Amino acid sequence: MKLIVCILSVVSALFAPAHAEDSKDLFAAAMLGKVERIETLLGQGIDVNSKTATGRTPLMAASFNGNARIVKALLGYGADVNLADNWGTTALMDAVVFGNEDIVGLLITAGADVNAVDKKNVKVMARAKMAAHEKIIKILEKAGAKDAEPPPAEEGAANEGEEGDAKNPDEKSGEKPEEKK
Repeated sequence: MKLIVCILSVVSALFAPAHAEDSKDLFAAAMLGKVERIETLLGQGIDVNSKTATGRTPLMAASFNGNARIVKALLGYGADVNLADNWGTTALMDAVVFGNEDIVGLLITAGADVNAVDKKNVKVMARAKMAAHEKIIKILEKAGAKDAEPPPAEEGAANEGEEGDAKNPDEKSGEKPEEKK
């Protein structure tokens, strides 16, 4: 799946608005881990926060690919850690999903919102829990991330929970609906 998203991200960079050919180069360099090219482009004044047609930034590309060296370079040029793409995904969300503790730490230190929510109302912490990255969950908790339940299973998926799982609001307290007074 990561390969598919990577390919789609590079393709989306190719169809980015025609505002600057170099912006596409910056995104591609971040995706491919070419720090020298990034430094050259940024040194020429290319916007470090330039976006593809899908709203993806070079920082998102580097976070997605787990390239801490590129993340550091982009942050050094003032990349905005809280920009979101067309789906509401941030660089921190990408780093969390792919389990990159170093990048999660870099982004949090740079001011990433640990309680960001995407357009499907999925919080950063929920993404960490869905991906079962225990160390990242601890990093997020330490940074003040609010606990979040993973989103409900996709439509059509079995919703068989373990004992104590809340399937409706009445069951959260452990009471059954008929036991309420």
